[in-house]
Amino acid sequence: MRPKLGQAIPLGGIGAGYIAFDADLTIERAAMFNDWSNPMRIIRGFHLVVLGDEPLFLQGNPGRNVEAPPDYLKAEIVDVDALWPRIVYRFKGPVEEVEIYTPIIAGDLKNSSLPLVYVKVRGNATVALSFPNLTGRRYGRANFSVRRSVSGVLMTNLRASQCDPAQGEIFIGCVGCNTYAGYSVYVPSGRGMTEDISVFRHLKDLTDPGAYYIEKYAREEIAGIVWKDVKGEDLFVITWFARGKPYNYPYGHYYENFFQDAVSIAEYALANKLEPRIPADAEGWLGDALRNSLYVLSATSWLTKDGRFALYETPFIAPLMNTIGSMTWDGAGFALLELFPDLVVRSDELFAKYRRGGEIPHDYGEESIEDPIYGATYLTPWKDLASTWILMIYRDYYYTSDISVLKRNIDAMKSAVDWLMALDNDGDCVPDSQGRNDNSYDGSNMFGRSSYVASLFLCALTAFIKSLETLGLPVDERYKKCLEKGKKSFEELWNGRYFVAWKRGDQVKDTCMSSQLLGQFWCDMLDLPPITDERKIRTALMSIYELGRRASRYCVPNSVTPDGKPDEETPQLRSCWTRVNFALAAHMILRGLEDEGLALAEREWRTISDINPWNINSRIDAVTGENVGLQYYISSPTVWLVYLAKRKKLGLWPRNRASA
Repeated sequence: MRPKLGQAIPLGGIGAGYIAFDADLTIERAAMFNDWSNPMRIIRGFHLVVLGDEPLFLQGNPGRNVEAPPDYLKAEIVDVDALWPRIVYRFKGPVEEVEIYTPIIAGDLKNSSLPLVYVKVRGNATVALSFPNLTGRRYGRANFSVRRSVSGVLMTNLRASQCDPAQGEIFIGCVGCNTYAGYSVYVPSGRGMTEDISVFRHLKDLTDPGAYYIEKYAREEIAGIVWKDVKGEDLFVITWFARGKPYNYPYGHYYENFFQDAVSIAEYALANKLEPRIPADAEGWLGDALRNSLYVLSATSWLTKDGRFALYETPFIAPLMNTIGSMTWDGAGFALLELFPDLVVRSDELFAKYRRGGEIPHDYGEESIEDPIYGATYLTPWKDLASTWILMIYRDYYYTSDISVLKRNIDAMKSAVDWLMALDNDGDCVPDSQGRNDNSYDGSNMFGRSSYVASLFLCALTAFIKSLETLGLPVDERYKKCLEKGKKSFEELWNGRYFVAWKRGDQVKDTCMSSQLLGQFWCDMLDLPPITDERKIRTALMSIYELGRRASRYCVPNSVTPDGKPDEETPQLRSCWTRVNFALAAHMILRGLEDEGLALAEREWRTISDINPWNINSRIDAVTGENVGLQYYISSPTVWLVYLAKRKKLGLWPRNRASA
């Protein structure tokens, strides 16, 4: 797909950091040194230049962060095509194409977690690549020319301490590159600071100093430059290596198990010429959605040296790691099972270690994977987290056919079920909602018997009973009785068209929530018995679809009034949660409403693409169509549910069961 200006695609290995490239081939932001929640926004000195009598810059706006930009001679970018983890720029002139990418390879965690960006240049010209030294604080930065099996410039900081998040190094180079370590990027001019681009006019005639340092108290910014005569095609690399151990990330990086520095990563990358490989055989909008929705693996992921994996719920405002509420982390889980199943199983099981009795935490912690939070609002326990976690564990068993997943977690599953049952105060076998934002709708209130909470609990209880039976363990009759009673209680929420949002005594919130059958979706996806009448499931799905399309031209709102208007009770209810809507679309596909489900999902993705496919927020306002809520949200890969539902209908998902 062709991105708009300002829609920057982040490229970098899983848990390794990233560089985000804009549609005009400039860097919008970068987070290479443990700074995912505070990325660098002003980056000067990155250029791709065709050398000649006058340097020809391949970027559309090479001076975007320059106070007094000089006159740049710029090539014409005629096309841009972005499909994560790759972006391709096409030009008129001696350079025909620049392709920038990261090797995300399904099933190959080592090569998918490299702090690496390839820059492939096609054409016939002398091409220079420059990149700034961003290590540590300014004074202390130093550049060194390297000539080994690869040539390039190594940029580091001689003063940064280990507690400095940006302690580490950056390397740019290629096989047989010419090098220049002494590029002073940002210098005073007659009307403010400017960028020195004169170096590119006579680069071939300069003597490489081999090493260059920022002097004490200098205001200087420095960069390295490499260049080469490209004849047809050539490959450059940008690599980095974080050595800092800041307070929020003392864990080290997975790539440290295999490499010692940025140069060795570059040598490995250029020797092996790795390419992305993501199994997602879909075309059109869905193909774009599947690949581009995985951007969080570059932009918001942690992967520690000992192999622990986590995603930010959002890197800003609420930087919580591996949230499981609603369809957030779990939405990524379905996609990641297709790519790196071991990561998913280990991550899901870690919640059991952090549980408090039967209460499952909301996340691993705030910028931590060892300090869990039990619900993002403190007033009363969240009613959907434990159900979601039980279903995640059963999902992992169902996908992998590894019964040891159930064996390791059955005691924690029982504790979670017992804890949920204890939250039922009125004997209807549904955990009671108490308002106070006590579930993933943490900006809205539900009371008494909620269709969202009830459907999740009933499917989780079904999965727990099925797990006991699979393990050959006895099933206490109280679980079976609670399941049957809970189903009858759920039926009482039926109003003839859908299951109402909630009911407490004579109080009824008679709105149509998009998540009312979320538990039934899980049951359908995991081949578990239904929690309600088949006819009502289909009728409710069509009601959500029809009312939702009437309420908004952008997406299905979280809650819709009986006459098809967005529920204005709270901003959260009048908004769309893309994670729930893609689950809704997948559910419709599983229930034979494929045309409607695909139409709903396509509309959702086109709204997302128009806003920014590499910054999917937690909410879209159903009235204005604007991004609202939390940025770079964890839930973006939930569009994979649509693809997997289609495959399941064809008998192709899960893969191991399909091939059995």
